[in-house]
Amino acid sequence: MADEWKKKVIQEKLGGKNDWTEEERAELCRQLDQDLDKHIDEMGKTKYEGGWSEDNWKEQMADHPLFAPYVQEEGVTMGEEAPMNPLSEGLAQIKFDPDHNTPEEVAQSYKEEGVLQFKYKKYRLAVLNFSEGLKQKCSDNELNAQLHNNRAAAQWHFGNYRSAIKDCEKAIELKPDYLKAALRAVDCATKLKSWDEVFTWCDLGLKLDPTDQKLKTSRLTAVKEKKLLERNLRKKAQEEKKKLMEEQNLLNIISSRGVKLGSTVVKGSSSLTLADLEPSHPAAQGSRVHINENGELVWPVMLLYPEYHESDIIQKFTESDCIQDHLEDIFGNDAPCAPWDAEQKYRVESLKVFFEYKAKDQLCKIDLNQTLQQVLTDPRYCVLGGTPGFIVLVDGSKFTKDFMSKYNVCT
Repeated sequence: MADEWKKKVIQEKLGGKNDWTEEERAELCRQLDQDLDKHIDEMGKTKYEGGWSEDNWKEQMADHPLFAPYVQEEGVTMGEEAPMNPLSEGLAQIKFDPDHNTPEEVAQSYKEEGVLQFKYKKYRLAVLNFSEGLKQKCSDNELNAQLHNNRAAAQWHFGNYRSAIKDCEKAIELKPDYLKAALRAVDCATKLKSWDEVFTWCDLGLKLDPTDQKLKTSRLTAVKEKKLLERNLRKKAQEEKKKLMEEQNLLNIISSRGVKLGSTVVKGSSSLTLADLEPSHPAAQGSRVHINENGELVWPVMLLYPEYHESDIIQKFTESDCIQDHLEDIFGNDAPCAPWDAEQKYRVESLKVFFEYKAKDQLCKIDLNQTLQQVLTDPRYCVLGGTPGFIVLVDGSKFTKDFMSKYNVCT
């Protein structure tokens, strides 16, 4: 067949002549080379049509019997497996069927498939393939070690660093000189900031390769980070100790003042706790009682206006302040009327202030010239929710008379 083709070309070029000279043969070769060069040049100038492009690659791939299983078909939801065509199913059976392959061959096939999925960043599928390879329980320790190491690499991309370290441990167990597994474990332990583990894996890796610069650098970094962590932990412990001492001092001062708190501890205990001091009202959050530079207690105080179901929070009410002083700020002649006080009757000269003594269902009147400390140290008063609260009423109003009729009023 080749001889007939040659004869045909020669006859076309030499006009059917069967005998030619050496010069004619050389000329024939030269012309053939020119024709080939011309054909190649023309191919470069002609646009290739009908091939795979950025826009149609998925459709082209779906039509190919080998690639079809990897392309999501129309109507198949994400996460749902697309049906496999008969040819692909047959090829998969030949490749993965344990009836046609040894465990080593099946495991190797799953490894190759996992590597392919990993290459295209299909890490979930890569993990599944490496796992299937390990399920074959083949006797090839080298192959099993690679499957564990490869699965660790895929798990790393998910942020499953603990799972990846476990795979590295298995890989090293199967292949003690597996440096790549040790390096990957170092990366995972570093991500977890588990510096002792970094030391362990770096030391193991340096036994395998004492010259590995990455391991040396990682170990030095771990040493610095662990020292920094230990320093921060010591600093945090000191700060917590200082805070605890300050809070205990606060509790001691409150106790020494004779202030009674609504305790949240077990019934029968008289001990004060920090939980007793936390404000329960949302507006008072972040304003817990504290000691100022003069050694005075500063409380968040709530003023209640039951007639209108309104309230005010005075976030910093020093214990030496009088009730009258804060009422002047809120309801004095120079202060604007509250938006809910349409009748403008809440003026400081018309107000009375009380606190509840729930044990005896009493409403106790407060002298407005008393300091907050004097009120809080009244044996009948109890601070609830870390926030002292007082009831403000308009003297002589119908609501005040009706409200006070529900209590035993005392001074």
